[in-house]
Amino acid sequence: MSTRNHTPRNRGFRPETDALETRQLLSGVVSGMDSKGDAWTLRLTGPGTINVLKQNDASGNPAPLNSATDIRTITFGGTNPQTSRLVGTVVKGANSDGRVFFQALTQLPARSEKFPGSGLGLLSISMPNFWLGNTAPVASTDTPSTHVASISLPDGVETFQFGGVDTTFGSRPPATSTTPDNQDTIIMGLPLYGGTRILINQSISSTTIVPATTGTTPTPAHTVQHGVKFIVSGRLDLFQANQIVGDSSNPPGQFTNENTAATGDGGTTVYSAVAGTQPLFPNSLFKGSVTGQIGDVRIGGNATNFITVVNDATGSGGDRISNFSIGGETNNVLLVAPNGSRNVVFGKGMDTVEIRSHVINNLQANRGALNSTVYVDRAISRVQLGGDVVNTKILSGYQQSFSGIFSDVTGFNGNNPFASITPVAPRIPTNAQIGGGMTVHVAGDVSNSVFAASVQPYNSTPLTSTPTLVFGDPNQLVLPSGRIRGKIEGKIDNSIATPSTPTTAFFAQNVQSLAGPVIPPNVPEAPYTGPQTPAHLPGIKVAQAATHATTKKSTVKPTKATALKTSATSQPVTVGSSTPQGPSATTTPNA
Repeated sequence: MSTRNHTPRNRGFRPETDALETRQLLSGVVSGMDSKGDAWTLRLTGPGTINVLKQNDASGNPAPLNSATDIRTITFGGTNPQTSRLVGTVVKGANSDGRVFFQALTQLPARSEKFPGSGLGLLSISMPNFWLGNTAPVASTDTPSTHVASISLPDGVETFQFGGVDTTFGSRPPATSTTPDNQDTIIMGLPLYGGTRILINQSISSTTIVPATTGTTPTPAHTVQHGVKFIVSGRLDLFQANQIVGDSSNPPGQFTNENTAATGDGGTTVYSAVAGTQPLFPNSLFKGSVTGQIGDVRIGGNATNFITVVNDATGSGGDRISNFSIGGETNNVLLVAPNGSRNVVFGKGMDTVEIRSHVINNLQANRGALNSTVYVDRAISRVQLGGDVVNTKILSGYQQSFSGIFSDVTGFNGNNPFASITPVAPRIPTNAQIGGGMTVHVAGDVSNSVFAASVQPYNSTPLTSTPTLVFGDPNQLVLPSGRIRGKIEGKIDNSIATPSTPTTAFFAQNVQSLAGPVIPPNVPEAPYTGPQTPAHLPGIKVAQAATHATTKKSTVKPTKATALKTSATSQPVTVGSSTPQGPSATTTPNA
């Protein structure tokens, strides 16, 4: 007689639930069509809810989602900062550029029960073919504010990827001599975890020129600026774009040092600052007393009318930028970093650039410098310019008032933060101080340009509000401890900039000038090849997966000779629409 095994089985006596595969909650899906025939879908995964409204129809009600109209508002709320993601996809229409425009993206402010005093944002937004722009139809009762687009994320998001901002999209009421400047704004609060990352394809600012009128009450020509502002509370880990587009012939008022005709508040501006210190950063939208700080600013191509400002009103000294890179050509670029900059590099030359910083570790440009100005409080460790230097000043060891500079370039008065003024160029320091110095390598000629360290130039017009400062004059003050060690490969012609010393470009107490060849720097330039970075970002497994263009393998068979040479080195190249790869591929974004 066989005996039955009465050993209890685990499943029979220890009941437990089956382990399921990882699943993601799909909170909402909204689909529709835009005015150009593009089909779009927005998916919110994780906790939360989403709502999309089109522009109103003739009856005053929002048009159906599947109608040939553009999006007015995208609103979401109730999200989780660790699991909620908003993903947007677009199927291009037959006669379209594949860009879907919306006029407002808004997150409902929330407060966490788990983290008192903190709001709940979401982990990531990935909608690379959605663009911010003016989608409102023109009506007779419209005001300029009717056609301003905005993004408001008061509780923040770790990674925000979208197509960009285009102020030239849509129609606006005819501008007059009294039409004010206007800005499309992207306002982002402090995420619950970490800093903020923004990835776009382009930011496009523009201008409208109102011609002069004659008659009994003539009016002069008037420029209306249509600007773009990215306003980030706390640390901005990454701002990445393929191109910054603007009207180079009508720059905003922050560039009057380079162009006296510059006026108004426009261009593309990136701010990183502490919350609640200015109307720009109201406490009603932002939380936390955190310092402004920038890890990386990477522009793959050209940059026109581009302003980057980091500010820290807490006094903790965190307002610095680690890496600032522009791979293409520059035209009116301003950088303000009160506590210093690590790497500031330009792929195709430093043209019409103004930099205000406490210190700079590396300042590099592949093709030299033209009509640019650099001021630092202390020293520049290394300056490498790969071409001619024309009408440029690179000056170290000068006293700068960064609180005043912040008020100048932002248009807000620090003493009366609610009194808005027109932005102007950063004030020019007039007093030198000890501690200036730099090492300079120039692989070209120097014309009407100055490299100075702790030298007070002679003021030939001391009684005027705009002093005329002349280097090389016997009456200039050379302060102690200033030092310059430099090498210029070409000729020096400073007959206009320093008429007393036309063959001298270096001014400091201790100058070591060398002669000989100079190796130009190797700053990455657009178009970039090879793997694009960053490949992974929080909430987006492959950051550029939705924007990569597919490449087909060639069907042409290589010859035996060429196959031996290329088989070990050839790699397929994938090009994305928001994937510049600057020098930070080998550097960390932490300041």
